[in-house]
Order: sequence, then C-alpha cells, then structure tokens
Amino acid sequence: MAGDADMRTPAGYIVGLELPAADPDMAAHVQREGQKMPVQIGGALFDGDEVVVRDTGAAVTIETVNDRQLRVDATRSPHRITGALPSGGRFSALAAMIGELFASKPAARTVNLIGRNDETLRLQMGRGVPQRVVPGSRLWLGWQGGAAPFSVEVRAPGDAGAVLAATPANGRSAVLTLPLDAAGPLVLMVRDGAGEEARVELLAHAEAPPVPAWITESAPTPAFGQVASALWLLERKPAEWDLQAAAIAAEAGHYAAAEELLRRLAEGRKPKR
Repeated sequence: MAGDADMRTPAGYIVGLELPAADPDMAAHVQREGQKMPVQIGGALFDGDEVVVRDTGAAVTIETVNDRQLRVDATRSPHRITGALPSGGRFSALAAMIGELFASKPAARTVNLIGRNDETLRLQMGRGVPQRVVPGSRLWLGWQGGAAPFSVEVRAPGDAGAVLAATPANGRSAVLTLPLDAAGPLVLMVRDGAGEEARVELLAHAEAPPVPAWITESAPTPAFGQVASALWLLERKPAEWDLQAAAIAAEAGHYAAAEELLRRLAEGRKPKR
C-alpha cells in the first residue's frame, strides 16, 4: 500500500480486544509497512497489514472483507489482511462513520443507559418531526434523565387514547413492538416514576424506504451492514425515519458501533459525515 494514509482504503476494522491490563501494547500490534501500530477498537485495517498477537491470553477481533469476523489469537498470528472495502463512493463514507463509532468505546450498554436521576425526563429521539414507523417493527427508544421505574406506551391520539402496546423499563431504554394492525397517527410516550411524561408523534407507514443493495453487499458482516443501513436512513430528509433507523441498529445486538450509535441518538446527537 502507499505510504500516505489518506490514500489507503480500509479493508476492515478492529472491533474487539482481549488484552492483559499489565502491558497491552506488548501483547498485540498491527504491523504496517515496517512499523508497529497500536491495536485499538475502531482502528482501520488496510490491505497488507498484519495483526500480530504475542500473548497467549490475548486476542484481537477483526471484521474485514475477506475474513468477515475473525478472532486472531497467538495461534493465528501473524494474520495478514487482504482486500479492501469499496472506495471512492457512498459506502466508504458510511464505513468511515462506523469506524468512528467503534472508536468511541461506549461506557455503558444501551440496554441500560446511564443518566442522572435528578435530571428532568428528556426524550430527544424523533422530536423534530412526526416519526414514520412500520407496523410490526420492534422499536428501540432511549431517553435521558427522569426517575425509575419507567413505562413506555404506544397509544391512539388524545388523552384517553387506547393503549396499543406497553412495556416497563428500569433503565433508560426499551424495546417495544408496534402492533401489526397499527394505523394512522399514534403517540409513543415515556412516563417516569415521578409522573413526568415525554412524547413522540408516530405515523404508521406501510414500509420504510428500501435500503440500497450497495450497503448490504459491501458490508463485511451483517451487523456492520445493519449499522450502515441505520446511518443511511438517518440521513433521509426530513428526519422522519429516525426511530426506524434506531430499530435497525438495535437488531445488531451487543455490537460496539450499534451501541454507540443508539447512545448518541438517545442523547439527541446524530452522526454527520
């Protein structure tokens, strides 16, 4: 590869580390053009790199075009990286955003978002415009502040609107399935233990915008593709598919980039290119 890092096209990313606390820099590194590079979550890997793991108790998990997801330990070391993610176009920009999400190293899993109990209940997701959602979707919702326990409901409009779905939550996120027969305008509401409420307007929609094939075809793993799909949907204007995008990201499970993306959405911070 060329020596100029700006000219390189990533072949994948480091997505997991198992390193001894005593001396992690000695346990593993990336060999690149004769230089030893540190291993770090979200670190890009390029064609020609070698992942070197010395410590028998250490491992580096990578996702690349040719390896998909692979756990490199001392018995697989050194492991040479070949290939490249699609470059010069739309997917490379999404891949760079995903790499940055990995690098953020979320401090808490999004299934139990940590917030200050003395803050006012704040629901940032989907507040700018009524959210279009597909009936049958497992919606993910995250919020900040408020006092546990919480309840999350999908209701018909109006103060006396019928409850169509509900779930309790002790942490500051929840998954709620929108009924298959949901129709028309709806309200998604979070209520905390002190009786404070926050709401998002919903519009039931037959289907979400189709995710372009170039996203799923270019992603090294399904989870990577789900995060890329969510980022693509978050860029639609107007921002009426943000909740549906969060639902797609949540399907990736305990995946570092997906967790960081959901955490940012709960805080009202959408990634930007």
